Amino acid sequence: VGCGPGGYRSALARASIVNWDGDVILDKFVRVEEEVTDYRTFVSGITASDLTSSDAISFDECRALVLKSIENKIVVGHGLRSDFDVLQIRHEWHMIRDTAKYQPFMKEHHSEQGLLVPKKLKELARDKLGLIIQEDGQQHDSVEDATAAIELYIK
Repeated sequence: VGCGPGGYRSALARASIVNWDGDVILDKFVRVEEEVTDYRTFVSGITASDLTSSDAISFDECRALVLKSIENKIVVGHGLRSDFDVLQIRHEWHMIRDTAKYQPFMKEHHSEQGLLVPKKLKELARDKLGLIIQEDGQQHDSVEDATAAIELYIK
């Protein structure tokens, strides 16, 4: 979700982790302590009621759960830097597998020859796995995204 003027500053609103088999290890909504100015519902699927529900946990609780879940583990995801940034955590570089940075999954920049840039998870899931995720007009599902990233890594 977005906070501050125009909702440009990201805040953690949901954390989802799946294991190698696609089983959900963690899926929690997170109470945002500052005013949310853009729920980004069209992308995130998150609404105000998700963050104020009795099931929502604090940022500190979520951060602790994530840290415990990934301790001494290889973390697979797509665009993990932003996830780690919003969680305010660091993970050893050699324990990270980011499908956004995997060269065979990247594409050439539209105007700079030889420069590789990440493909969207949605494109990779469609092209490499035959999966349709993040459909236009549909809300994203972070568990579905996490599952697609692990499936790409396995492939």
